[in-house]
Amino acid sequence: AVSRQRACEEDAAKQAASRQHTHMAKKKGKGDGKKDGKKDAKAKAVEPKPQPQPLKEARGTTTQHNEFITDLDGEVAPGLRGALEHARGGLADAAFGTDIMTEGMHTFRVDVVKSGSVTGAAYGIVVGVADATEGIRLTDSYGGPAWGLHLSSARFTSTLDSYERGYLGEPALSAERDGTRGVAAGSSIEVTVDMEQRTVSYAVNGGLPSRAPVRLPPAVRPWVLLGWEGDQITVHPAT
Repeated sequence: AVSRQRACEEDAAKQAASRQHTHMAKKKGKGDGKKDGKKDAKAKAVEPKPQPQPLKEARGTTTQHNEFITDLDGEVAPGLRGALEHARGGLADAAFGTDIMTEGMHTFRVDVVKSGSVTGAAYGIVVGVADATEGIRLTDSYGGPAWGLHLSSARFTSTLDSYERGYLGEPALSAERDGTRGVAAGSSIEVTVDMEQRTVSYAVNGGLPSRAPVRLPPAVRPWVLLGWEGDQITVHPAT
């Protein structure tokens, strides 16, 4: 009887030791998982962000832009230069004219062929000029200050980053009266830059020009911001 009792006590002790070992192993594994998770999170946190890349030199076109804007030269109309389509949803992308304006008076035109937004209102399209002062470096994600006309709201804009719409300012009477508010597809915007007075004006669909309340820097270039996938425009060179 004593021998049987001692055997039972030994078995009970072994089972208790086994349970304790299993519990400690689980606890250790749990802690290791947390540590591994923290290491992974830390590794992700320090992953280097892609560096902005300079825009490639434009050859045979009127604009420079990143890979998310597609040249449609010859597709919109035979022989037409400066036809562009936005190929990315969710983020806006900019196109910059190759003409640098530093003196005199210049005019260029932007035609809105198609709006990517379902209403045709061209919510993300802004037409205007960007700072081309020496030292401004155009990249695939940044291009310096810009000033423009936001077509769907018919308001002037100003931004420190030409890949963003920026601040919506006062209404542009020409755009309100002559038809970009709400339905911009099919509109034609004539942009007049006076570098002697450092001013920029916009005339929509042949209407009277509206001057933006801004004094331009010593050098500017044509600028268009496209906000919706499928936005399609043509940029006619400055004269």
